[in-house]
Order: sequence, then structure tokens, then C-alpha cells
Amino acid sequence: MSRLAGRLPWSQPRVLALLAVALALGAPLRTMYHLIDVVGSPTQFLLVAAVALVAAALLARLVHPVLAIVIGAALFGAGLLWYVTNLTTNPSFGVLLADTVELLTGRRLLQIANVRLWVTSFVAAPVFLTTYFALRRWYVTAVFVASLTLSFFVLTTDAGVVTTLLGVVGGIAGIGFGTLDSVASEGRAGTAPSGASPTITDGEDGIDAGRRSVLAQLAAVVVLPTVVSRIPGVEGTVLSVLGGSGGTVEGSLVDAGESLTVQGSLSLSSTHRFTVTAPEPRYWRVGTYDRYTGDGWVRTGSVREYDDGEYIGDGPADRTRELSQTVEVESDIGTVPAAWKPVRYEGDPEVLVTRHDGLQPESGLRAGDSYRVESELVDASESELRTAGDDYPDDVAETYLQLPQSTPDRVAETTETLTENAETPYQTALVIERWLRQNRDYSLSVSRPRRNVADRFLHAMSEGYCTYFATTMAVMLRTQDIPARMTVGYTPGEAVGPDRWKVRGLHSHAWVEMYVEDWGWVQFDPTPGGPRQAAEQQRIDEEEADDGTDEETPTESGPTPTPTATSSETPAPGRTPTPTPTPTETREPGATRTPGTTATGTGTGDDDSQFPGLPSREEAALGAIALLGTAAGLRHAGVPERVSRGLWLRYQSPENPEQDIETAFQRAMYVVGERHRERRPGETVRAYLDAVDADDDVRRLAGLRERLRYGGTVSEAAAEEAIDIADAVVSER
Repeated sequence: MSRLAGRLPWSQPRVLALLAVALALGAPLRTMYHLIDVVGSPTQFLLVAAVALVAAALLARLVHPVLAIVIGAALFGAGLLWYVTNLTTNPSFGVLLADTVELLTGRRLLQIANVRLWVTSFVAAPVFLTTYFALRRWYVTAVFVASLTLSFFVLTTDAGVVTTLLGVVGGIAGIGFGTLDSVASEGRAGTAPSGASPTITDGEDGIDAGRRSVLAQLAAVVVLPTVVSRIPGVEGTVLSVLGGSGGTVEGSLVDAGESLTVQGSLSLSSTHRFTVTAPEPRYWRVGTYDRYTGDGWVRTGSVREYDDGEYIGDGPADRTRELSQTVEVESDIGTVPAAWKPVRYEGDPEVLVTRHDGLQPESGLRAGDSYRVESELVDASESELRTAGDDYPDDVAETYLQLPQSTPDRVAETTETLTENAETPYQTALVIERWLRQNRDYSLSVSRPRRNVADRFLHAMSEGYCTYFATTMAVMLRTQDIPARMTVGYTPGEAVGPDRWKVRGLHSHAWVEMYVEDWGWVQFDPTPGGPRQAAEQQRIDEEEADDGTDEETPTESGPTPTPTATSSETPAPGRTPTPTPTPTETREPGATRTPGTTATGTGTGDDDSQFPGLPSREEAALGAIALLGTAAGLRHAGVPERVSRGLWLRYQSPENPEQDIETAFQRAMYVVGERHRERRPGETVRAYLDAVDADDDVRRLAGLRERLRYGGTVSEAAAEEAIDIADAVVSER
């Protein structure tokens, strides 16, 4: 850092202050870059940010701060105008204001359809103002602008905990080092020749101590939340810096709301949620997600009120059959489970209709509530689905083919290899579904991958649960230009009577819906059914063993009781049972393995379940700051000196008689000085020892040193005696 500062026309505190402000601004920029990456290319965003940065650097010495604020406000206004005028719809001011309020109360920006346009319009103002004020040495103002920007993304929940912590660290460091820069600048005022590189002379020790103090504070900011993350009850929550895992599958799926993050290890809940009366078992769908973020899913669009008796959708399809189901709520839930596709709803709880024609309760459902839903099921033959083409509606293709720009190319390459013999989209989906069932194991105990979930599950993991299977299949389909989406809900449940199904929390599940030309959304379930059912049954048996009784006994006239109504070889609901694809139609799943995997599906040397993952760039940066700050804090507190002195006092290795006696004498005198007082300047050793009434051993050691200084030589035996005396004095310290 000193060499860098020596080559720049800035002092070291200023270099540190500018780097810290860059970190504070980098946190919201990193969040914005992620938002852009999810929906497309970040080129335009980076260009706008770069132009704003260069403009601020050029105008920093030419424009008055008041004018700079006017320019920043103008950039913000121009960005807002550009955003509004480029929207495909024409929203009113009231709608825009309502959307803004929703963003400030927890709605994610990723739920906005035109998030790329929004971020690109927004980025110029904060980049310009933060850079301008940092270069003007208005560090507090610069940090304020950067922090205000980051705070917005914290309110929308788009900024992650680690990214937010980086921004906080950058802000604190910017203010701290900026203060030191101001102090150093005032100390140099009028002393440095014009044009010369300023150097700190007077007060240099104070500036150095100030740097160490700032670094120590930064270490505390990083380390304390990390320690809190390990406290029971905090790990895995929003307060946890390290993320972690915990909770149940149900909580991670159906309670995820408008966004769903793929998690690590989870458990099963046996709570009885609802009972369905229906002529046949179905998957009880509660929601779908259309935007893939790399580490999870987001549901875009807004909801609308449902008018009693209205038909949901564009109108009855030609080839469907009706299914009526009555749901009795057994415990509080925040969803409206129903077979896809619901078209009519009857019930006391008020519901909303999502952009994807799903149902949501206005305020949750309580135990004792009930409702009735009519659904229309796709009534297509297997041959009709197999021969369907790929002429998709524009709105479907635009919404359900999205993938993050950073999605590794190998996901598409692997999918193409597996499905190279598939002739239609439906056949492609069959191959992917069966390949995942046969080449990945089911487990609730997994480590959450740090990077793209679908890529890691496809190339570096050997097991996972439904979220991993469904996410991977949906992404694989999208790489082949086949519209697909992530769907969550419950499997049919336990048959407890004629046309009656008991659904528990452990029946929560995730699956895939693929758009089939002329037929709409068809469901696929790539999760192996057998292992999943075994895990569910084990949880049920454990609860019954604890209670000592069975809650309900299936009637003999009812279907055979099973944890779920589907088996590992039964196709997902929404399509007719189909025979296994033959090698002449598609490549037999299992015959072709994913490039870079073993027979069990484990990645070669890149298995997350075997090797700890490397930290992300943000975590590595925080770790480096914590290490530097801890070192600076220890030095600021004098810990290294105390440790070195303690080692010097307690451990003396013999070298030569002369040096051994001198070192032993200094050790003993240090302890005597701690015990009484230090020796004054000009005070002789004998006078000092008399004044403090030193014991005979210390006087004997002083005599050996005096013999050395005036006699010239001492024996090894005398040196050993001196060391023994010093050791005894130190041990009594």
C-alpha cells in the first residue's frame, strides 16, 4: 500500500478511503449486476455505470457540489422517465406509486417483469454522486449515497446478507479512513511544495494508530455477525451471515411466498394440513415460479381479486375433463391447494388470482375452513403429446425460457447429449425426467451449492431432494428452448377412505410444468418416488410410535394406503401413463452419462458432498478484512508485544555464558520493576536493589553480571546459575 500511495498523487489514507467508498458502492452495484444477469446481458448496464463514473471523475474538480447534486437528480429523473416511456404497458402514476411502495415493503425487484430496464435506468445517479463526492473528499456524503442505494435493495430483499455486510464494512471504512485523510490533509496544508506528492510527517504515528483502529472496527463488524450466526436459533435465519440450513421441506416450498431459495438439509413435518375429497388423486398445486435466479426462483407479476363465480383463464379448452375437489383445512395454511388447472372457486375464504392463473388466499386459511375448486385436466392421448410441436405463444416463450446470463454452457451441452435422439419437446422432457430419476439419489441431507443450482446438481452432486430435481429439469428444458416452470404443492397424500385423501406437511413437493403446443401446461416429476415415499413413511411411523396410536385407519373399501398415491415409475399428473421411451425414439436414460460424472452421477473431483466448497468472492473479501482488522486490532492493543515479552520472560535457551548472564539479568530486573518500580535513569544497580529491598537471589544474579562486566569472563556454570535464578524469579511473578 505504501508503494502504491507513493506512486499516486494521494496520501495513503486517501487511497484507503477511496477503496473503501468503492467497496460501499460495489455492494449495491453487485446486487444490480445480479439482477441484470438473471434476465439477460449486463452490457448496457455496465456501459451506463462506466459513463457515469467517468463523468463524475472528470467533473469532480470542475463542478460545484450543489451543481453536482442537481446533475445527480437530473440523472435520476431522466432514468425514471426512460423507464416509464419504455414500458410495454402504460401504467398510471398511481400504479407506479403502488409498485414503489411494495418494493419498499419487501417485494423483490426480480418480481418486476422489466427489471433489466429498471436497473439500467437507476444505476447512473448513485454511481455519479458517490464517485463525485469521494473524489471531492466528501467521504461521509459519498458513503451516504452508496448506503442509501444499498438500503433500498435491502428493503426489497434483493441484497444478500454477505453483500450487505460488505457494503456496511465499506461505509464504515470510508468514513474512518476519510477522517484520517482529512486530518493528514490539514497537517500538510501549506507545507508541501506545489505538485509534490504529499507525505505525512508530523502526527504520522497518530495516523498509523488511526488506521489500525479503523481496521479493528471493521474486523468487529465482520466477526460479530459471524459469531452470532452460530448461536442456536439464529443459524439459517435472516440474521445468519453463513446461511446454513434447517426447517422443513414444506417451509422451504409452500411458505416461500413470492420467491423460493434452494436450501440445504431439511426435515419432514408430519402435521396434518388438509383433507381432500375428490374422485381421483392429484398433485395439489399451490404455486408456480417462472424466473430462475441461479440459486432459486421468483414469481413475477401481480395478483388480482377473484370475482365469485368467474372462470379463471381464457375460457374452457376443447380437450379437457373436469375434476371437482373439496378441501377441508385441518391446520392453518397460507395457500389454496388445488389440482391444475383451477377454473372456478367457491368458499368463504377470499382468494386472489396470480399472473399464472393460480390461487392465493387474501389472509391465509384457518383450521375449519373449507372450499371447493373445479379444475380442468388436460385430456390428451400419449401419442398426441409425443407429436406436439414447438410453436409456442410469444408471451409463453418470453416468460418461460429465461435463464441467467451466467448459466454455464455445459448445462445446455449435457442436455443436448442426453436428448440428441428426442424428436419432439415432449420426448425431450421424458428423457430428462427419467434420466434424473435413475442417475440421482434422493436425500434430505445435502449441502447447498454456492453457485448455479442446476449446474451443480447436474455435474457435481449425486443426491438431493425435490427442489433440486425440479429446478434442474426446468433449467435443462429451457436450455433446449422448451418453456418450463417450477411448481410447488403437495403430492396426493394418504388414502383414508373412498375418494378421500389426508395430506400432511411431509407431502409437500416440487415438480415441473412444461408447455406443450396446443395443450398447455403438462406436469412432470423427475424426483425418484420410491425413496421419497420411504422417507415420508418413516416420518409417519416415527410420529405414530411417539403417540402410540394411529390418527386414522383407512377403510377397507378405500385404495391401498401409501405415503403418496404415486410410485417412482408413475408419470406426474396431468398426462396419461406412458410406456418407457424406447431406444429407437430417444437415447435410453442411463446408457449415456453426463460428461464428467461417474456411474453413480458423482462429479469427478467436484462433488459438493465430499469436499467443502470454496468461499465466494464476497466471503473471501470479508475474510481478508477480518484477518487484516484482527491483526491491526491485536497490534493496536499491544498483544504481539505482550506475547513476545511473555515468551522472552519464560523461555531462555542457552547460547553463550556472556549473553546468557545478560539476558537472565534483564529478565529478573523486568520482574523486579513490575513488582516494585522501574530503575531510574542514572541510578546504579546496587542502589536500585537496596531501594527496592531485593532478595538475595536477585543480588547474586546482579553480582554475576557485575563480575562479567568488570572481570571479562564467566564460566558456563555461572551462566547456568544465572538462568536458574531468573527462571525462579519469573515463576514467582
